[in-house]
Amino acid sequence: MKPIKVPRKPRKCPKCGKTTVVKILYGMPTEESLQLADEGKLVIGGCCITEKNPDWACTNCKVEYIKVK
Repeated sequence: MKPIKVPRKPRKCPKCGKTTVVKILYGMPTEESLQLADEGKLVIGGCCITEKNPDWACTNCKVEYIKVK
């Protein structure tokens, strides 16, 4: 599924209505970022970084969002 384009981080996920939209972290994760991911406060996005990578994701329904400029 393609990321949904949004002007800013959604407070609530438009798909499921939950307030579980968090930042996606790219690059090598630290121990702290792995802990935050386990707590559902962050999503680990991998090491390949492009301009088309989504910025946020809903930890409940897995929908991803990308910021439009």
